[in-house]
Amino acid sequence: MPNNRARFVTVCQQLLTLGVVLAVVTPAANIVSLDVVQRAPVTTAPTALAAYAATTTMKSELPAGVVDPIVTEVPLTAPAGARGRTLAGKPQARVVAGKGGGAQLTSLPQAVSGYGAVGVTWGKGKQLSEEQIQVQVRTETDDAWTEWMPVQYDADHGPDPRSAEAKKSRPGTDALLVGEVDEVQVKVTTPDGATPADLRLAVIAPGEPTATKVEAPAIDTRDAEAPSSARTSAVPAVDAPTEEPPAADPAVTPGAIEMQAATYTPRPVIYSRAQWGADERLRDKSSLHYFEVHAGFVHHTVNANNYTRAQVPGLLRSIYAYHTKSRGWSDLGYNYLVDRFGRIWEGRYGGVDRPVVGAHTLGYNDYSFAMSAIGNYDIAKPSDAMVQAYGALFAWKLSLHGVSASSRSQAVGRKSFRAINGHRDAGSTACPGKYLYAKIPQIRTLAAAAQRGWTGRELESNLTLTPHPDIIIRRTSDQQAFVLPLRGTGGKAPYRIARPIATGVSLVGVNRVMNAGDWNRDGKGDMVYRRTNGYLYLRLGTGRGTFSGPRLLSTGFKKVQLLSAVGDVTGDGWPDLMGQPKGSSMRIYPGAGANPLGSGYVAAGKVAATRQIAVGRMDADGAPDVLFRGNRKVTLSRGNGPGGLTSTRAMSVNLNPYDWIVGISDVGLTGHSDLVVRLGSTKALYLIEMTTSGFGAPKLLGQGLGGYDLAG
Repeated sequence: MPNNRARFVTVCQQLLTLGVVLAVVTPAANIVSLDVVQRAPVTTAPTALAAYAATTTMKSELPAGVVDPIVTEVPLTAPAGARGRTLAGKPQARVVAGKGGGAQLTSLPQAVSGYGAVGVTWGKGKQLSEEQIQVQVRTETDDAWTEWMPVQYDADHGPDPRSAEAKKSRPGTDALLVGEVDEVQVKVTTPDGATPADLRLAVIAPGEPTATKVEAPAIDTRDAEAPSSARTSAVPAVDAPTEEPPAADPAVTPGAIEMQAATYTPRPVIYSRAQWGADERLRDKSSLHYFEVHAGFVHHTVNANNYTRAQVPGLLRSIYAYHTKSRGWSDLGYNYLVDRFGRIWEGRYGGVDRPVVGAHTLGYNDYSFAMSAIGNYDIAKPSDAMVQAYGALFAWKLSLHGVSASSRSQAVGRKSFRAINGHRDAGSTACPGKYLYAKIPQIRTLAAAAQRGWTGRELESNLTLTPHPDIIIRRTSDQQAFVLPLRGTGGKAPYRIARPIATGVSLVGVNRVMNAGDWNRDGKGDMVYRRTNGYLYLRLGTGRGTFSGPRLLSTGFKKVQLLSAVGDVTGDGWPDLMGQPKGSSMRIYPGAGANPLGSGYVAAGKVAATRQIAVGRMDADGAPDVLFRGNRKVTLSRGNGPGGLTSTRAMSVNLNPYDWIVGISDVGLTGHSDLVVRLGSTKALYLIEMTTSGFGAPKLLGQGLGGYDLAG
């Protein structure tokens, strides 16, 4: 378990008692009630998240299908090298000399349809600062024109400079939502007199749905499960049990597992892209990519604040169309958006629980995510529901990636930031507006209080609540289970093995033992093992290297080969198992919390290997991956988030000398899981740290483990 995560979990367990949380914000029980609020609306006194929690029971009017926005590009200046005309026709603007050698361009009035939005873009060339170009807009309704008002231009809003997305993008302002008006005009002032070439005014109509529907948020991260297409795969279930549980576990009663109360971060509900009518043809599917989440940024969209609930899907379509069709981005720039009513909306495509790289905080997109508040919070104060939605979303999202919301130092590219920041903390910008920026300390407090544990997305291998992972081993002389801790030394050899801890668990008749991660999400690592008759048992960890009594988890696993605990492959917050029934395909067996395992669903085709090694997140997409060891080669199979495994590639590493190969969580906080191996000839233990590109050199951890094995 990474240092920051382990320390935070320990602090939560020691300090987040009811009294402490009462003193800081609100009762812990009420925070956790967010997890069941859809079943029972909040009726208690106001709590720290009560305003947001109320939105999770709310149904909204939404488009019944895809709605196509219409973007009209109006030429204002000619492209560089052109003679007075643009590719779209004659420029629709007048240019006059300004004071002190500057220039002022004013567009001809342009018609607006629906709840409109506008933006101004220009051709690539010299990067303009906010002082080198000012854009203003005015609107006309019923023959009356408004005063000129500024359109926000922020050079720090966009994809990272060297990314493939940036190569296709155009500089420009943010989209400004002008609402129900008849016409619009823009005025562009350049103090140095050099009006940008290929200047264009984008007028966006969000489109009108042919039908609407009223429904709740489609993405309920509290009850997520494997995709329906995967669950209905026509693959035979694992073989039925052929013998009764052995007498060694007389106290075990088959059936549902009685779990202790979980202490995990409350999870938000989110309206999906489909619910706001996103046309997936607008985005560049090939550019979707993932990296890591070390921090989150608060933004605002800088537009009208008087929108209604029913208008929000149209606002999102307008921003989406402007980002993709006018700015040339691959998708909507923000990962999430939140409206003034506290409703959270899915932004950029790729999975709300995964580290999708957006285009929001220039230079820092690879290591962060962003949620943008719909509105201008330089001139209006955010609602309580909006601020609380930030707290809930950031608590959950950061916990998925092992980041404490209260962290004061997170590596984000080449700089360090707090876990939760305003955009202005990363650049010279007014975003997210003075009133929303003033709420960031409250957002941090809410998120930190809501984080009550961690999900199983990472490969969790901590059984003793220390900053470093542990391994479950078996003494060969009497088949007793031990926990072998790793410890930091601070010296030239930074890690070592400590004295094995006796668990008191007998593994007689057991042929597979797995460190199952935090199976019940109480912040402590757990153990799953399989007996020779194919029965799976769960033992909940105490956090002290010992375990509770056995609980029957499932039956029928006798002929499941390559079985391993692989972390949260399905993306629902619960750790999962993966294995291959003899003669069948590789299957995922989703962890089900208080329910027994089912027959699972297909993860990939048949795999030819002698061992599956869970390695958590090895590549950069945020989903757990696995290694398969064959007779002479090792291959990496990438997890694809909810679903299964995707591509495989051979790894240039020779693991043949090792008789133990164990995947463990990230020891050195590099963002990728590691391996512990034992050299077969000497029985010495080594650490192999991993990166996205491969394996580091083995580092000696300790010796004298000849009397132990890994129990299958």
